[in-house]
Amino acid sequence: MNEKVINEVEITQIDRRYEEFRLENKIEERIIMNSILEGGIRDALLCVIDSKENIVLLDGFKRLRCAVSLKIHTVPTLSLGSDEADGILQFIRLSNARSLNILEQSALVDQLNVAHDMSIKQIAHHLERSPAWVSVRLGMIQEMTTTVRKAVFSGQFPVRSYMYNLRRFTRVKKVPKKEVDTFVQSVAGKSLSTRDIETLAYGYFHGGDYLKEQIEQGKLEFTLKQLRRKDLLSEDHTLGPQEQRVIKDLELVQKYMGSIRNALTDKCLCTKSFFQVSDLLVEGILSQLLDFQNCLQDFHDKRR
Repeated sequence: MNEKVINEVEITQIDRRYEEFRLENKIEERIIMNSILEGGIRDALLCVIDSKENIVLLDGFKRLRCAVSLKIHTVPTLSLGSDEADGILQFIRLSNARSLNILEQSALVDQLNVAHDMSIKQIAHHLERSPAWVSVRLGMIQEMTTTVRKAVFSGQFPVRSYMYNLRRFTRVKKVPKKEVDTFVQSVAGKSLSTRDIETLAYGYFHGGDYLKEQIEQGKLEFTLKQLRRKDLLSEDHTLGPQEQRVIKDLELVQKYMGSIRNALTDKCLCTKSFFQVSDLLVEGILSQLLDFQNCLQDFHDKRR
C-alpha cells in the first residue's frame, strides 16, 4: 500500500462476504451511529479489490450498517491492494491499533489457511508471529461448531461467556459438541448477563437431567431461581434437621414431577400389569393432589 488514496464508494457496490468474520456489538454500533450523526464517517473502511474487481470489505462493518440505517449512500474506503490474502495479512498486522478481537483474528487466519491454502509457517512468517500463535488461533476457531460460531459472532451469545466460561469448561470436561450447541441455542439472544449464563451453564452441565430439561424448554428464569436457591443453601449452615429434611423432600417432589411427566408419555409402557398397578397409584395421587396444591399455595402465600 504505497499511496493511501481514499475513495467514496457506493454502498451497493461493496462486497460484504467477510461480515460473518467480524463480531457484532449493538452497544458499540449505537455509539458509532451517534458519532456519524454528529460528524459523519471519519475513518475510511478498509477493503481489497479482488480479481473480479469486487470491492471486498475487511473492516468497517459497523460503520457500513450504520450508514445503511441512516440512508447514507456512499462511504469512504481505503484499498489494501488487489490481492485478497495479502489484504487480510495487512489488516491483521494493522489490527494491533484497531483492536481486532482474538476470535476475529482466528476467523481470518483460518480463511488464509483454508481458502488461500497458506501453511501455518507461511502465515506466521507474513505476520511476523510464531507458528504457535497461528496454531492457537486455528485451533480456537476450528473447535467452534457452526451453531456456536454463528451465535457468538452475531452477538447473540456474549464473547466473554464463550471465551472465559463455556469454552474452558467444555474443553476440560470434554463435553460433546451437540450438548454445547443445544445449550447455546437455549440461552442465545435472551439478553442474559454473563453471570446468568455462567450460572445456567453450571446447571446445564452439572445439574442433572431435570435442570437440563428446564433450560432446553426455555424456563431460564425459573432455573436461575432454583440454582440461586441452591447457592443460598450451600452458604447457610443454620438449618435445623427438620428443615433440612423438608428441603430435601421438596427437592425430590420437584425432581420426580418432571421425571414422571416425561415417563408417562413413553410408548414402551404398554403391559396390562403396568397399567393395573400404575392406575391405582395415579388414583391415589389424584385424590391428594388438590389438598397438596392448596397446602403449597398457602405456604407460598404466607412467605410473600
